[in-house]
Amino acid sequence: MDTEIEFRSYVPVQQRSQLEMLLYFNACQARYADCIAHAVERFGSPEIVADGDRLRIFMKNVPDVQSLFAIEKRTGRPVGVAVYTRADIEHVTVMHIGIAAEYASGGPKANRHLLLRLLREVRRSSRRLKGVRTVELFYASQRLESRWRTASKAALR
Repeated sequence: MDTEIEFRSYVPVQQRSQLEMLLYFNACQARYADCIAHAVERFGSPEIVADGDRLRIFMKNVPDVQSLFAIEKRTGRPVGVAVYTRADIEHVTVMHIGIAAEYASGGPKANRHLLLRLLREVRRSSRRLKGVRTVELFYASQRLESRWRTASKAALR
């Protein structure tokens, strides 16, 4: 397993600008613009808030939001984030996700599979919650729904 990345529930306050780049100015956002827009419409926009010497993600419309950050050990820089909530007793929904461009598909560190590792870590931490059976990535469900709707409209013509 890649040891240059660690997973934490917070980011040190000194890394605010790097977290802003990852969450708000991510070079990969264009690939998922529609999914991101749907997530913001449904759940609200994630906000970075300081909690002492740590940063966390707050969402006005989701009271029990949690975050998991992938941090480069050498630099302390956040290179991945998953923002999620327990949608109901059996389901955890990952509402927003961000991966630094160099770790994303096509990037020089894509072979580190950061997105998969981040989602596995969310799933692992969700297993500790009694009753949780599934973890859903909202962006993926929206992409599949969009494709399905498009296909069904074409079939009606």
